[in-house]
Amino acid sequence: MTTPALGRSCTDCTMCCKVLSIDELNKPADQWCEHCDAGKGCRIYSERPEECRSFNCMWLLDASIPDELAPRDSRMVLAETRGAIFVHVDRSRAGAWRKAPFHTVFRRWATAMAPRGARLYVREGRELFVILPDRDKALGEVPPGWVMMPTRRETPAGIYYDVKLAPPKSSP
Repeated sequence: MTTPALGRSCTDCTMCCKVLSIDELNKPADQWCEHCDAGKGCRIYSERPEECRSFNCMWLLDASIPDELAPRDSRMVLAETRGAIFVHVDRSRAGAWRKAPFHTVFRRWATAMAPRGARLYVREGRELFVILPDRDKALGEVPPGWVMMPTRRETPAGIYYDVKLAPPKSSP
């Protein structure tokens, strides 16, 4: 694990153990891990799978992320994957990402990320959304293997950012 930012720790937060899927344990997203003692920690911490060992919550690592986004309180886990940010929302807080102060922060990040081709996605249950500089777009339930392709187009009104879904490439 990477070193937490000064003054930050997981302490009694176990949200990643609920909202993330863990393939190595056949644990689906939005269900508590059978090895999690909610609010206390992992009962198999020293033997936990590599997928858990390598996970880094963005809030834990980056002191510039507002305290309001602490997963224990916000019920949202921030994860960076290949340059994109994913916000995994606990079903008990459905829709919270659309409200202040969260949405204001996410829109600011999306605006800063868009010119370099990165996007900010929100996973709420099985639904996926993308927050773009000028709007939120529902992508729906994205089938396994499908690719999210950021696009950029210059228009008379300015730059138009979007995300298109593409099916998996078929093997030759």
